[in-house]
Amino acid sequence: MSTRYLTVTETAQLIRKALQPRFEGIKFSVRSSKYSGGASIHISWTDGPRQPEVQAVVDGFEGASFDGMNDLKSYQDCWLLPDGTAQLASRPESVGGSIPGYVSDAPHPNAELVSFGANFIFCNRHVSDFDAKEAVALALIRKSCRCEGEPPSDRFGNEWVSNLARRMVQDFAEDETPEQTFDRVILGKQVDPYQECLEAGVMPGNLEREGR
Repeated sequence: MSTRYLTVTETAQLIRKALQPRFEGIKFSVRSSKYSGGASIHISWTDGPRQPEVQAVVDGFEGASFDGMNDLKSYQDCWLLPDGTAQLASRPESVGGSIPGYVSDAPHPNAELVSFGANFIFCNRHVSDFDAKEAVALALIRKSCRCEGEPPSDRFGNEWVSNLARRMVQDFAEDETPEQTFDRVILGKQVDPYQECLEAGVMPGNLEREGR
């Protein structure tokens, strides 16, 4: 099967089409840039989906991988599916094997083998009312954790409390309470909204749970 080569501009257009139906009502800025030796795409938006949710959609549109141990960029091919999504098709093994090689069969009869013009894709989620949300996160961490030192130079474990608070704000989900975000981001707990509704004596409504 021959490979179709797409420019970074064409890649950006495909990314916009892939994001729109999955995150309705969210306005994404998708900007491409070219530079010596490559090109990249920068995606930004305000509130709405968390960064990993968007990254999961757009990662398949990257045209290269990077081996940080050897400072080496390698080009890769991808499958462009009929529904507008993309996923990795093949990449070479990096020097020393720190990034393993990969080859996959076409995931759909009408999947097209392409080489995307953007080497790398970067996502940046902006948060409205950041300062107010950071203040809530700081208070919650200091109330719930045994911190060392005095604000604003206090630490929890090996990290500054201020950095942890910013991480909470950047990664909050819009259907979470600050306490749920704290449990997930700071304590590493898996939050189950369906179970939490039941424990609180609230009907889960249209929340669906896997296997239910």
